[in-house]
Amino acid sequence: MLFVVFDERDKSTFVPCPGSGAQKICYPRNKMKHVFSLLVACASMLVFATNASAAPMPNPNGYEYFIRAGDAFVPDNKGVDEVTSTKYEKGKIYPIAPKEAWLKRNAKAFHLLREGLKYPVWQPKVQFSHLYPNYSKFRWLARALRVESHVYAERGELDKAVGSAVDIIDFGYAIPRGGPLIASLVGNAITAMGFRELENLLPRLDASTSRTASFRLGKIYANRFPYYKTVQGDKMYGQELLKDALKRTDWRKQIADAGDLSVIQAARLLSMSKEELMADYSRLMDAQIDNAHLPYSTMQPVTGFKKSPVAIFAINVSSRRWIQARADTQCVLAMTMLALRAYKMNHGNYPRTLQKLVPHYLRKVPLDSFDGLTPLRYRLEGEKYFLWSIGPDGINNNGRPIENKNRPERGRYRSWNSGATGDIVAGLNML
Repeated sequence: MLFVVFDERDKSTFVPCPGSGAQKICYPRNKMKHVFSLLVACASMLVFATNASAAPMPNPNGYEYFIRAGDAFVPDNKGVDEVTSTKYEKGKIYPIAPKEAWLKRNAKAFHLLREGLKYPVWQPKVQFSHLYPNYSKFRWLARALRVESHVYAERGELDKAVGSAVDIIDFGYAIPRGGPLIASLVGNAITAMGFRELENLLPRLDASTSRTASFRLGKIYANRFPYYKTVQGDKMYGQELLKDALKRTDWRKQIADAGDLSVIQAARLLSMSKEELMADYSRLMDAQIDNAHLPYSTMQPVTGFKKSPVAIFAINVSSRRWIQARADTQCVLAMTMLALRAYKMNHGNYPRTLQKLVPHYLRKVPLDSFDGLTPLRYRLEGEKYFLWSIGPDGINNNGRPIENKNRPERGRYRSWNSGATGDIVAGLNML
């Protein structure tokens, strides 16, 4: 029997499911409810076969190094740092010696991970049961790199601390290559860890370290995995699930039980052939792939989910597009803030326009990730600057930040979702 189990502390990403002694797989909250019933009914290990057939595997493949790094990883069972301690206490001092000792035990894992970052990365064709445990290990590897960054910072080696943080971001951007939506979500969660470290380090960096980090982030961002390819991967994954269901003699019942269908969907299920169901699924996914090519602010609603009996397989991944746009916004804001810091330390003031940063501090002015068409907005006011993205509402509010008035203090600018109004302002909403 197959069960889904929570094995991470990030409860916004994973969800618990009972099953002592059962085979355990991590699965995202937003998909688990759609596929859990089907997976249990199938009671078989499906093969994950996203774009692996569309392009040859790189050799060497950085992803294989990531897996080996995860296998070599030694967990922190003593809570040597706030990001790994299961009993985090605010204000607690974590001595540097236990951190260094734990990091030394993970030298092999770090070496393998960084070797993987040197090569092209593509998620290989693997057994379904092997997919999600790797993601769990990847998240712990990222936490370990945060501890490494903390140690370097405590030693005063800020260039190395920043290097560890940017390695986390590089790792997070590499993971989605060739994978489905869950790979993208895991990658986003990991990049967020790296940006959190950069936020803490940025005010202490010198010009050279800031400029180097900015250029490296720019390279990582330029080589990011396009979101539409993630949706293509999800389409192929869903096809595998649907094909497996359609092989069964009681396939209509299996789909109905797994999908919790409405009256309209159930009626259509009774009247549609297997070929029509597969075509309906492909139509829904192709519309989402087309949508994923568009800038976030110009995306169109994908219709037909409420009527399609196979909507369970065609998860509305477009609704998760804002998460990717948010992660990309973190990256372009971070690289620009680093460039601005380097410029000021060299010139004594911030530039009047972002274009002044090109080419010595930025290769080019980044586009707004939520807009996709125009550069980040920037305004200089005296000795301070305002840097912002238009955010998920698609409206330029001239730097008025997104604000959640139900949250206290700084948290009121950090807790927002795809329905938030206002701009994403550097220093408040992100970084």
